[in-house]
Amino acid sequence: MTPAVVIAAVAAVPPTLAAVLTFAAARASDRRAGRERAAVLDQSFGSLHASVGQVADAVGRVEGVVTDLRERVARLEGARSAARSA
Repeated sequence: MTPAVVIAAVAAVPPTLAAVLTFAAARASDRRAGRERAAVLDQSFGSLHASVGQVADAVGRVEGVVTDLRERVARLEGARSAARSA
């Protein structure tokens, strides 16, 4: 190897090493940020799941009340029909 090639190789090492280290640090930062976003999303999904459960419970209660009201109306209409027939 000629001295010029050796000098060029030695001169190229620091910027190349700096670029590789910067790339590795950026990737690590991206991974860390991704994990943090995933944790926030997981908490949001947990809250959403709990809210959906509460809504489902409320809908179940409303369905029960509507069923009771239908039965009462049917009884009243039946009683009224029977009174008219008599």
